[in-house]
Amino acid sequence: MNTDISQEGDAQHSSSSIHTSPNAQQGHLLADPCVIALGVAVIFYAASLTHLLPGLGIWHAVLDMGLLICIGALLLYKAYQVACAHVWPARRRQRVVLDACLLLLMGSLLFYGASWQMFKAYTDAAKYNCYALAFWQGLDAVKTLPPAQCEFIFRPVTFDQVAAPQTQQHVQQPPSLLDQAERYGIPASWVHQLRAWQPTSQPLHTLPNEYPLPVLLPFSLGLLAPQGWYQVSFAIWMALLAGLLCYLLAHYRTREAALSCAFYLITGCWATAVGRFDLLPALFTLLAVVYAARSRWGWAFAYLALATLCKFYPVLLLLPFLLQQQRLVQGNWRAWQRWLPLVVFGLVCVGIVVVSLLFSVEGTLKPLTYFGDRPIQVESLPASLMWLTSLVTGLPLTFKFTYGSLNMFGAPAQIIGSLSTPLLLVGLAYTYWLQWRGKIGLATSSLLTLLLVIGTSKVFSPQYLIWVAPLVAYVGQANWRWMVSWGLLGVLTTLIYPYIYISVSLQAVPQQPIFFPIVTIRNFILAGFIIALLVAGQRGRLSARSQEPSHAAIS
Repeated sequence: MNTDISQEGDAQHSSSSIHTSPNAQQGHLLADPCVIALGVAVIFYAASLTHLLPGLGIWHAVLDMGLLICIGALLLYKAYQVACAHVWPARRRQRVVLDACLLLLMGSLLFYGASWQMFKAYTDAAKYNCYALAFWQGLDAVKTLPPAQCEFIFRPVTFDQVAAPQTQQHVQQPPSLLDQAERYGIPASWVHQLRAWQPTSQPLHTLPNEYPLPVLLPFSLGLLAPQGWYQVSFAIWMALLAGLLCYLLAHYRTREAALSCAFYLITGCWATAVGRFDLLPALFTLLAVVYAARSRWGWAFAYLALATLCKFYPVLLLLPFLLQQQRLVQGNWRAWQRWLPLVVFGLVCVGIVVVSLLFSVEGTLKPLTYFGDRPIQVESLPASLMWLTSLVTGLPLTFKFTYGSLNMFGAPAQIIGSLSTPLLLVGLAYTYWLQWRGKIGLATSSLLTLLLVIGTSKVFSPQYLIWVAPLVAYVGQANWRWMVSWGLLGVLTTLIYPYIYISVSLQAVPQQPIFFPIVTIRNFILAGFIIALLVAGQRGRLSARSQEPSHAAIS
């Protein structure tokens, strides 16, 4: 009897389930992440086509980034559901799938962030195309590219690219170190003979104006694609490099550090991460920090040398690396083993410089004079101080597009510029004092060194955030204060470039009412971040975090 009742109840329950399953399936379909993502995309683009959304600018930036992150998160959640249910049921493998999806999401977002400029002639990647082609095929080979793409090679760095042509008549190329050879006692006949021996019209003799020789390796990767698709190919290579950077953080630091780095790259390097090669020196710098944390000092200094030879800024980290190595190594100060890592750094640098000189003496020396006379760029902290001074005093400001950036000129420039160097020296001295006392570790000291240089420099380009993003993630990991402050700084940087820059003509960017207020707020957040790190270091709050050992060892 009871059995019959039970079977009857089961049959009714089964019948009810059968009758309600279509509605349940319809409800599950409407709640499917892919369907929701498709609906969000359709609504957004329908609103765009009917001009219901604002045009280029701040609100467009917010909607654009918000839409992509929303769709990406929904599709990521769907992929995770499928992986958990059907592909890899094991918990560890589920995490691997989730991490792979996150890296794919990051790469896709970074690729999209740079996609608007991939077929334009005045982008950084377009310049890399010119440099790579000129090196491998000779300077005349750049004539096969669009005429406007490689004009910068033949123009002086002080040429104002947005001024009227008649104002450029007096602009001349500043003399290079080779042009000034007679001042150093080198006969002019030797200079002429050297230039005849290394003609730029021949392959392997044209080097970049502002970069060392090793950067031609990443520049050349884009040449593997058909002509016209160089920038797309280069962006794909850089997206893969960003994924490798996060993988190294997850493997040698923590998973939280890798996710934080992906977050920082998306928020602050939206349009620059895969459009420039700065991820490569950032990768070498991170490897140097990782190997130093395990007392593999020879490899650490070798990677630091490679980073320096990709872009000169990592040479600033030589002193904190040397301080940390000397603090931890025991033995006589005069023992040669104590100074061997520094010798490794020197040998790597000298070896590559010698090879570069064999290719082109003039091209090797040219980057040394490129940055010396650069004016104050409009996005730097000194530029914000100049703008505030102009508001108070009424002093006029002028703007020119030289040295590949929009720069500011005016009466306060010399005074404010002269204050930057003392502030930098004081900040660096205090940082190294904290490091020598053991209150901060090498990673924190390296991070502070780069932040101080960026904060006091006359130039603050958006790609500078790429330099420090891995170190911010390495030190701060998933600390919410770090993520909020640096995330806000990154979002403001992305609003400045590309969104404000592409909303108007280049000449009109400084006249935008929101431009300098946003730049100034961003720069003050950076200054506050630096001060907070110095205070926390003095109180000993960063020593444990910056020196925390990793869970994985280098094999």
